[in-house]
Amino acid sequence: MASWEWRRPVTNLVVLAEVAQEHGADRNEILRGTGIDPAVFAEPEGEVTAAQELAVVRNLVTRFDDRPGLGIEAGLRTRLTMHGVYSLALMSSPRLLEALGVVTRYSALTTSFGRMWPQVEGDEYSVFVDDTDVPSDLRAFLLERDMAAALTNWLLVMGAKPPLVRLEFAGGLSSRMAAIFESVDVPLIDRADPHQLVLNLAELDAPMPLASPLTAAQFDKECAELLERRGLHKGVAGSVREVLMRQMNGRVSQEEVAALLNLSLRTMRRRLAEEGTSYRQLSSETYGSLAEDLLSTGLTVEDVAYRMGYSGAPAFSNAFKQWRGISPGRFAREAATQSHRSTVHR
Repeated sequence: MASWEWRRPVTNLVVLAEVAQEHGADRNEILRGTGIDPAVFAEPEGEVTAAQELAVVRNLVTRFDDRPGLGIEAGLRTRLTMHGVYSLALMSSPRLLEALGVVTRYSALTTSFGRMWPQVEGDEYSVFVDDTDVPSDLRAFLLERDMAAALTNWLLVMGAKPPLVRLEFAGGLSSRMAAIFESVDVPLIDRADPHQLVLNLAELDAPMPLASPLTAAQFDKECAELLERRGLHKGVAGSVREVLMRQMNGRVSQEEVAALLNLSLRTMRRRLAEEGTSYRQLSSETYGSLAEDLLSTGLTVEDVAYRMGYSGAPAFSNAFKQWRGISPGRFAREAATQSHRSTVHR
């Protein structure tokens, strides 16, 4: 069973929301129950977990009864440049062969949820795609999206049809893929898992239009670093922290936070428990740390109370005692003493 706690770019969700809206469903419908704060749509570098993106896909697929072609619409809207440094690594590759290496190494930086690997046999270059970990009810949509995006962007970058020999799809999905590749005139074959995309090896020696070997190496390194960073999961706990920090108000209720994340209160509590934490613990950690940072700058207790949205120092002091077990005044004095000692000993 795959873990879906690695992070994904919010641009994938923007496209899904556009497709949903075009068919009469608003963004709130496809975000329902996902734990995603809609504010992330306005963040150029916004990310969600893979699990959250799959939840959005499930809402979309369920809303439209897994309509054939819906994934194709999403794929046609997905431009290579939406994938940031991945697109630069691919387009600056010296030859098509190296570009396909970028595709198989860093597929997790794109729309794909499948594992990819290449294989050379005789005069054929194959890309295998294993998406068996993907929930079965989402598999057709996701494969449509990936294949439509791959073909569309190949044509845009290369200006010519890909040197495909044949396409072999598992799970009885060849018929769903036929509409994507009808203009390419390539055989589509049913097979057992995994999927296999077969290209003519001799034609992969062609240079990329924007080839730059030196910069390609740099972008490849950055792709590897990005892949590693996105592997750190954030989950619902991270989303709750982000909401708390934006609210800047220690009195925000659990119900308000759950509503902002498109979750029921019960679901939010359950998801936090599964991640080994609770709303109370997150609130204490988040606001306690923020209050400590403000107090350490020399602000008075009254000033910090005002900045954090409290009506006065007494209400803030009571909250701080719950977070940290001491009064904010005492914390400020101890912080000032420690800072003075550090200065003296330098």
